[in-house]
Amino acid sequence: MSRNKYPEETESLILDVAQRLFIEKGYERTTIQDIIDNLGGLTKGAVYHHFKSKEDILSAVSNRLFASNTLSARWRQIKESGTMSGAEKIKRMLAAALTDGQEAEFRKMGVHFQNIPQMLSELLLRSVNDIAANDFLPVIEEGIEDGSIITDYPRQMAEIIALMANIWINPLVFPVSEKELRMKFDAACCMTKTMGIDISDIYPALDSMRKEISD
Repeated sequence: MSRNKYPEETESLILDVAQRLFIEKGYERTTIQDIIDNLGGLTKGAVYHHFKSKEDILSAVSNRLFASNTLSARWRQIKESGTMSGAEKIKRMLAAALTDGQEAEFRKMGVHFQNIPQMLSELLLRSVNDIAANDFLPVIEEGIEDGSIITDYPRQMAEIIALMANIWINPLVFPVSEKELRMKFDAACCMTKTMGIDISDIYPALDSMRKEISD
């Protein structure tokens, strides 16, 4: 395959192979040479023409996963529901994030964000600038309107919930024991209850995610 004649196909092939190897072997144990060896004759130069490093490949793989992520569609259905309060929608959105199949595929890669500052930075900014602003904030404002959520700081609480879910209790960022995770989750429950949101019954999904990563 010529990288000059079919650049999009070449890039797609590299990402397909890298994603498969990241899932099969784990990100840390997959080398650039492993990826090259599985490209059917594509040269090292062709790979580096598209990507500067393994971290660059991972970033592209994750962006592709997020772009096709079914979670956005599930969240849209929850947000558009006419039968749930704002508080219930927030809980359902968090539960959906913990049980999403495509998110699970990403977790199977064994990525540890503390070892990849670029990815951690992207996750942090995406949590505040995208998820908090566009997903959680409108639902919190709806909850304030329907009386199920109590807060004078809707934007700030949306950011806290997004950062809590994506960073603070995320085992890909902070790997912890089941006991430590439980304590974090209990603290998160205390915070959300002050707003009228009881998330206590979604803990099993979070613990399942932790075990999926550590196995």
